[in-house]
Amino acid sequence: MSKHWILLLDPFRNLLNAYHMILEDERYLVETASNLEGAYELFKNREYSIIITEYIPPFEATDEMIQRVKRNVPETYLIMVTNAIVDEKTYEKLFTIGVDDFILKPYSPEKILVHIRKGIKQRDLILKMAALKRLSLLEPIAERIQRVIFNPTFFRSCIRQEVKKAKRHHRSFSLLLMQIPKKEEIGDAFDDFYMELLKMVKKHTREEDMVGKSNGEIGILLPETDQIGSQALIQRLLTLIHIHPEFKSRDALISTLQTLSFQSFTYPHPFAIPDSLKVFLEGLDQESLPH
Repeated sequence: MSKHWILLLDPFRNLLNAYHMILEDERYLVETASNLEGAYELFKNREYSIIITEYIPPFEATDEMIQRVKRNVPETYLIMVTNAIVDEKTYEKLFTIGVDDFILKPYSPEKILVHIRKGIKQRDLILKMAALKRLSLLEPIAERIQRVIFNPTFFRSCIRQEVKKAKRHHRSFSLLLMQIPKKEEIGDAFDDFYMELLKMVKKHTREEDMVGKSNGEIGILLPETDQIGSQALIQRLLTLIHIHPEFKSRDALISTLQTLSFQSFTYPHPFAIPDSLKVFLEGLDQESLPH
């Protein structure tokens, strides 16, 4: 059975009962409330992974409920389902105060299940990132882009451990370093460019791959990846970066895109350690390194 509790909040009892049965059939733990007072009573005893709520009048009270949920349990994924007419200003406000997803009624069971799975995945990521943040492993930008980006100290530790494991188990791994331009070279566009670049790298790498930051570089650690695999990733990332509409539309970035390149290192192939890699590998037993 799922460990995730879902709260259904809707004044229409027939709808509550129907979706209660559907979600229980999917092995979720489900509770229901037909009004805000009932929801607040349930909040006293439980935190929910997902809340699915109608936009219940008075709307100001629903807004307050949303803000309270996000203030107390920020990882809760909040889906609003409604047949109410929501203008653009209200729609924007709802997302600003904490709504994560928005579905117009009527909706199929299959559709709501897709959104629930998406919400649970996002919730788990937020909790994982919060745990990592408590351990001071993440870069500050990780919270802004909702992606796991390791800080230089921990990323260096990951590389050192991967070298040792690769030697011990006779397996390969690859490390890619992308030199990023300095902020003064791009100006005001730098923050948006850097965030989009990190999102792209995370989207097109595997769950087991690790992305971190060093001195002016983005590092990508690829466990059990040979030269062919690492070169394929380099080419894919460079192609995606060069055709990214948001990058191409900024004149200040056009020349920068042409200069982006990777340094790559694959264990155990012979190589001369570039200066940019020495900071990651210094201090390791030299027998751990290929010659």
